[in-house]
Amino acid sequence: MSADASRLLREGEAHLKKRAFAPAREALEKAVALVPALGPAHSLLGRARHGLGDAAGAADAYRMALSLDPRDADSHRRLGNALLDLGRPGDAADAFRRSTALNPRDSGALYGLGTALAEADDVAGAAAAFAAWGRLPTPAGVDPHLSFSAIAGQIRLDDAFFDGLDASPGPALDGAFAGGDAPILFAAADAGYTSRFVDLLAGNLAARAPGIALHLHVVNPTAESEAKVARAVDLTQGHLDLAVTRETVDLARYAAPGLDPLYAAKTYYSCARFLALPRLIAHYRRPILVCDIDLAPTRDPRPWLDELAACDAGANVKIRYDFANRLLATMVYFGDTPAGRRYADLVAAYCRHFLTARKATWTIDQVALHAAWLHMRRAGRWNDFREFAPGIMNWMDDSFDAEEAQRRFLFVSLYSSVPKL
Repeated sequence: MSADASRLLREGEAHLKKRAFAPAREALEKAVALVPALGPAHSLLGRARHGLGDAAGAADAYRMALSLDPRDADSHRRLGNALLDLGRPGDAADAFRRSTALNPRDSGALYGLGTALAEADDVAGAAAAFAAWGRLPTPAGVDPHLSFSAIAGQIRLDDAFFDGLDASPGPALDGAFAGGDAPILFAAADAGYTSRFVDLLAGNLAARAPGIALHLHVVNPTAESEAKVARAVDLTQGHLDLAVTRETVDLARYAAPGLDPLYAAKTYYSCARFLALPRLIAHYRRPILVCDIDLAPTRDPRPWLDELAACDAGANVKIRYDFANRLLATMVYFGDTPAGRRYADLVAAYCRHFLTARKATWTIDQVALHAAWLHMRRAGRWNDFREFAPGIMNWMDDSFDAEEAQRRFLFVSLYSSVPKL
């Protein structure tokens, strides 16, 4: 290897560690141009391209790495992820199988195999892959609620499961509702998250999308959260229709025996928006975009929402595959159509099933979104379901290049340094 290629390889790897995908791609493309047989550089280049949303380019890079080293299990797994993003689940499953054959304890490859088979409508094969994933030893230090077995136990893909779910409307919503016919953005949170983020979300919407409606649902409000909400309402008056409903719930009834009650609260709070959504759709009778409260909108979303107006539903797609499923709860669009309402009902019912059985973790909302999406797709009930990727990332997911995010994303994370109220 030449000194220049070695330097560029180290440089690209350093950029990847910082999630700086654009400079990583530049350095690694130079490295492979100098030494085309440099297998590790091709694999790292695939990661950089995938991080920038170029799944096709990533797949090409992984294939080149594998042509140089066919026993590179990591590149097989990453190729599978790229092929999933390209909508080729059958080919992705083959890549994941090759990865698991080389490294049977690779949790990401087994989980990816389950995801690929599920998207290829091989429900039995997917269930077997997820079950095998659940039997792997969970990394040390991971809470029991987030063990592989705990999450695998919540992945239900068979249609009979959905047919047996109780799709009742969900909790009553006590409070004020938005008027007019403006697009509805909906966020739900506990008192702590409301206190921390309501000014950020409301303030930036008021500045960038005056006249839009934000519906906030607060679970177990406190005096502090009520004061923060009142301040946000006052400061955005005339610029943002901020509607607020509230819910008081005894979280102890969802606590799993022998485990920290804190996780009952975390689980319920993560599900609260989807539990309340069926009643919200029934009230507003217009499309609703469900988002995390800790998002910082940097542009007016209405032109983008106009494009989705005729859709049944849509969701952003995760680039990486870890514990959670392919559809992220960060941003999900529910249309006021029979299919859109059915999807909302199923997601809420899925979450409620595991909550009441006291077997849910805070990942259950994402599992529910993916499983219900697969069920609806198999049933042929969609008129138009759109996956928007790279979409938005929430503040906990830093798997994107900040400079690229500013240019390409409708929303960016809190790292965008937008002003607070």
